[in-house]
Amino acid sequence: MVEAEYAKALYELAIEEKKVDLFWDYFIAIDKTNDDPDFKKIMSSPIIDNKEKKEIIKKVYYKLDETFLNFLYVLTDHNHFNLCDKIGHEYRKLVRLDKNIMFIDVISANDLTKAQEDKIVKVLKTKYSDKTLQFKYIVKPDLLGGIQIISNGVSIDMSLKSALDRIKEEL
Repeated sequence: MVEAEYAKALYELAIEEKKVDLFWDYFIAIDKTNDDPDFKKIMSSPIIDNKEKKEIIKKVYYKLDETFLNFLYVLTDHNHFNLCDKIGHEYRKLVRLDKNIMFIDVISANDLTKAQEDKIVKVLKTKYSDKTLQFKYIVKPDLLGGIQIISNGVSIDMSLKSALDRIKEEL
């Protein structure tokens, strides 16, 4: 997986230059730019040569530091600029692993009260006391009720919709 290779190389460089968090922020900015279909089309076009693409990168990302810009140029030279989002994802995984951070999505049908959030945080902090937890609360009305907790690809589904689906399958 070439994305992981690029992410690892950049991460090692970021550690060396003490820019781990800065590069994290850069990937977030790039994700937003790469959502633009016109920009995507330009950067993936075989008609536009790499020199022109690098000039575009330089103009669009003029606030990024030289190390990161050079990284983007390398991606461009190897026709891998389109992998930025996947490389960013792999980079963030490395940072989380290294810093022992666990991201947790808490999905509910309605906004949770402060007391409910506090209870979830307390339970999960007890379970994962060796990790730094970062929570993201998401409202999905189609859950009907209850909550779903997702972290590291593992889902704990205590939603009413899930319970009804299980009952429906049994019938």
